[in-house]
Amino acid sequence: MGPQRFNTCEEDILHLNEICTILKDARFRLNPEKCEIARIGTDYLGHNIKNGEIRPSLYNINGLLNTKLPQTPDEACKFVKAAEYYRKFI
Repeated sequence: MGPQRFNTCEEDILHLNEICTILKDARFRLNPEKCEIARIGTDYLGHNIKNGEIRPSLYNINGLLNTKLPQTPDEACKFVKAAEYYRKFI
């Protein structure tokens, strides 16, 4: 990642307006109840994204850490595959 650049509120509003225009032109409909605007961070696909950093979701990591010790080759394979998803953070 390159150096982090913080947008001003005005720049953020311009970008949001541009995104809304593109979506409108494409006849794409948004559900306002599901939209989150002006958030500092968000959870997405098992990761927490905040302040330009991507970290694994604590919920998923705790689930992985609290898993019982695998007893069969199949259970071991499932654990390794789950841990593999977060390999870049290990």
